[in-house]
Amino acid sequence: MRKHCLVLTLAFALGSSPVAAQQPADSSLTGYTFWESLGDSTLGRLVGEALRANHDVRAAAARVREARAQRLEAKLDLFPTVTVAAGYTRQKIAGASFPISGGGSFPAQDIWDGGFDATWEVDVFGRVRRNVQGRGALTEAAQEDLRDVRVALSAELARAYFDLRGTQGQLAVAERNAENQRRTFEVTQQRLDAGRGTAFDTERARAQLSSTLAAIPALESRIAAVQYRIGVLVGRPPLGVAPELEPAVALPQLPETVSLVNPDSLARHRPDVRAAERRLAAETAFTRSARAEYLPRLSLNGGAGFTSADVGNFGGDGTSRYAVGPVISWPALNLGRVKARADAARARQAEAEARYEQSVLRAMQETETALVTYQKARGRLERLDESAAASERAAELARLRFEGGVADFLQVLDAQRTVLDAQDRLAQGRTDATTALVEVYRAIGGDWRQ
Repeated sequence: MRKHCLVLTLAFALGSSPVAAQQPADSSLTGYTFWESLGDSTLGRLVGEALRANHDVRAAAARVREARAQRLEAKLDLFPTVTVAAGYTRQKIAGASFPISGGGSFPAQDIWDGGFDATWEVDVFGRVRRNVQGRGALTEAAQEDLRDVRVALSAELARAYFDLRGTQGQLAVAERNAENQRRTFEVTQQRLDAGRGTAFDTERARAQLSSTLAAIPALESRIAAVQYRIGVLVGRPPLGVAPELEPAVALPQLPETVSLVNPDSLARHRPDVRAAERRLAAETAFTRSARAEYLPRLSLNGGAGFTSADVGNFGGDGTSRYAVGPVISWPALNLGRVKARADAARARQAEAEARYEQSVLRAMQETETALVTYQKARGRLERLDESAAASERAAELARLRFEGGVADFLQVLDAQRTVLDAQDRLAQGRTDATTALVEVYRAIGGDWRQ
């Protein structure tokens, strides 16, 4: 067997804070490196199509746009808020409102008014800036969520694709063994017709052939179901990809070993971990913004416009107005509400911190588990390959011994059953090893560097 070795080398600068870590490359690019290394152009094309058309990816991209809009809205709080208004009012003031009027009524009058009002909070203590920082961190978290969806989608598609190819391999094994068993059955039938065999041997050969043929429809059904699943993953109708996946293709040649440099640092750069870290950064900023509510706010308010009782004189002499001045506000009688909001913000920060630390541990666990699973699956595959080869040789020897008259037909049937079982387990083992390699890709967050 030809030996293949792929060493996955990833090195990141370790810092005291994960916030300072460099952004990894986009999974849509690093993922293609992984798929191209497997040498299956069909899989690479399907992955590219899924990343463009899958509805989960589109939904995650929409969430990124939403987060960016919310960040822009928060940034606009750093600038004055200007409101332009114009209106007409028909009013009559009661004389009782002015005792000096002697109880008479005032005539009705028209009021035409137009102008603008502006207010600007001078962010002395950083409340608004902290809120902007939090929204920026949530935008980065949404971008990491998008990367995570892409990685998960690519891995799910690859698992389905390799399951399809593996099941096609199992179907080929069943059909090949059924053909061998059919020839054996024909031999026993010919021997029975010639008076040199027994009906017992013929019926046993028929039973074994029928049992093998009975397994074929279940494999065909599974192939169809996986084809439909792939169609949905790439954003097409279920039957959309079935014709192009109909021809069977062998599973790719797998690397003998996969090794990582500094798995702990690698785990911290997974998209889901980075998203959790960015949410922690956002909650930290929001907590500081909530604590700034304890302090006074300084705002500059102003307005200008025209007010007139006659629309024809609107904008003329004596109709202009303006007002401008600073305003200092402090929630002295509402500090209880401020404290409640600050306590809630601190609780959300503590929750985000716990989720981040848990995501790091989970990422490390999944990475180590994926590596061990692949190594063991690769070793198991070698044993299954040896078992299948030995079973084929034993079946051939049993057939020759039977034809030479030194062994009974039961040995031939038993050897054929062993061959079918060994080849089927070998096909399943190849699928398991290939999907285990895909799980390594998913566990490291799609950042595959050769």
